[in-house]
Amino acid sequence: MPKILTIDVEEYFHAENILKSLTEQALHSMPSRVRIGVDKVLDLLEKNNQKATFFVLGCVAEKNKGLIQRIHEAGHEIASHGYRHIPLHEHTPITFDTDLSRSIKILSDITGEAVLGYRATSFSLTGKTEWFFDVLRKHHLVYDSSICASFFRQSFAFDTLKENSDCFQISEGIWEFPIASMKLGDFRIPMGGGYFRAYPYEWTRWGLEHTGANGKGATLFYLHPWELDPDQPRLRIPFLKFWRHYLNLNTTECKLAQLLKDIKFTPIRDVLHERLLTA
Repeated sequence: MPKILTIDVEEYFHAENILKSLTEQALHSMPSRVRIGVDKVLDLLEKNNQKATFFVLGCVAEKNKGLIQRIHEAGHEIASHGYRHIPLHEHTPITFDTDLSRSIKILSDITGEAVLGYRATSFSLTGKTEWFFDVLRKHHLVYDSSICASFFRQSFAFDTLKENSDCFQISEGIWEFPIASMKLGDFRIPMGGGYFRAYPYEWTRWGLEHTGANGKGATLFYLHPWELDPDQPRLRIPFLKFWRHYLNLNTTECKLAQLLKDIKFTPIRDVLHERLLTA
């Protein structure tokens, strides 16, 4: 059954552990390094004949149109990560509508294709932000991937997430593709991101092979290009945030290379198409 690879295309300084520690002036002075990680991801995907879904931040796409075009021309899916890296709970329905609309226009202008899906900043969908499904429908999006159950995000994810972690219809006309996670007692360990860097590789491989509906459902993995860039600047941020952001950056590329050899991945759009045909 399908294993889905998703890549959140953003700069290292957009990461949750860094962005809140920067002033607006400092943010605009940060050097761009997004091409370094994206190039590594694309090269690994090409070597292993794999396809993925790239959730692209609009402000990044605006400044790197050629890079986004390269992703598209390589046969990967381009989806929206919003225009600015702002959590849903910091938006109003009006500001989110504006942000999403701007993102979709930039991406569709680059690729010449409709955008089908969206992922919220920091998986910030909560029971208080469900208004955003109306905005997704307004812009003709058909899927979301903004749920990630973890030690830090429990209540809404557990209330909404089906036990098998498979994709499901979360709202009228909108399918949800949650991040795959392993159960550990009353907690869940997500498949990807900092968890991928922190834990032994074998945990991720086993988790992707055995999560889902008894190991048969669609399971989704996520990663950021900056996690393949160990030479990025070391910024002065609180210790815990520093540890979470910079942990094992030098091992991610090797781990991802092995994962792409061990597991066959597919973009969300292909899984969605199959589900719609069989629904």
